[in-house]
Amino acid sequence: MFLKDVWQVAAFAKEVGREILPRTLAGEAVILYRTSAGAPVVMLDACPHRFLPLSMGKLSGDVVQCGYHGLCFDHRGDCVKIPGQDRIPSTAKVTVFPVVERYGFIWVWLGDATKADESKVPDFHWMTNPEWAVSEGYHHIDAHYQLINDNLLDLSHETFVHPHTIGNHAVAESPLTVSEGEGTVIAHRDILNCEPPPFYVQAAGFSTRIDRWHTTIFTPPGFLVIKNGSVPAGMPKEEARAKGIARERRVLNLITPETETSSHYFWGIARGYDIENVGLTDYIRSEVARTFDEDKLVLEAQQRKLGDHKITHFPITLRADAGAVRGRRLIESMLRGVSATAAE
Repeated sequence: MFLKDVWQVAAFAKEVGREILPRTLAGEAVILYRTSAGAPVVMLDACPHRFLPLSMGKLSGDVVQCGYHGLCFDHRGDCVKIPGQDRIPSTAKVTVFPVVERYGFIWVWLGDATKADESKVPDFHWMTNPEWAVSEGYHHIDAHYQLINDNLLDLSHETFVHPHTIGNHAVAESPLTVSEGEGTVIAHRDILNCEPPPFYVQAAGFSTRIDRWHTTIFTPPGFLVIKNGSVPAGMPKEEARAKGIARERRVLNLITPETETSSHYFWGIARGYDIENVGLTDYIRSEVARTFDEDKLVLEAQQRKLGDHKITHFPITLRADAGAVRGRRLIESMLRGVSATAAE
């Protein structure tokens, strides 16, 4: 079961053009395309006549033509042509979902269209803010989306999964504090007087001991903003900022469920320093992709081992799981609300 009455990322905006793009989002098979005026469309991938996927058809002008019997549907989902007959049944419609283009993404509302409020699109302004340089990417992960949430709410795994990029022993040994906001879970860790991991040497320019921090802000179903940064060990953050030697980033994670065992993982690394350095932007993209490749291996192995077991079937809970546990509880509470509403 997935949350549907929420905005979720369907694609990077640059992915969607004048060709049909099929994608499965939270269990719904859809197609994405742009009209000739450039407006994005997200439509159910099924012709209502004989249920051939519309992705097997073609985009002709501003209509999608089914590849089976040629029925044509406009951007509102209305059938506008049926070869061989003039009368168009009132039931000849395809569901079209509310959509917003913002922050370099196409956002879709897969639930009750009357509840779709554009002001509720999660804030990822860093992706398009000229004061930040962004390295972005995408991973398809064969794992339930909540396993990815768990991964990002407990960054102690950096020590063991990412020792060649962002991790070292100090991460797992540093205490975690967890709090909750309005519809959010916040997990914070200070990592003080530690050796800079390899990524921090190359991407941030540190060669001596540093103070690190990361604050993960989780909003269901799969949005996690990690505010991370580093300064020379012992130096107050404000002093380092004033001197221009603080190295602060936003790790932007946007996870959309695909199926019960697979997910779309859109990500961006926004940095507030040396923003004109294209070589650094490319380096960060490459190293972060390598880091997330390591996560992908772990997450997919987890999913294979879980098999048909529920993703809550974990016999041991550790202190470091506090953020992940609260994140799951928040999602469970929202899903219970959906079930209660459906039962009324």
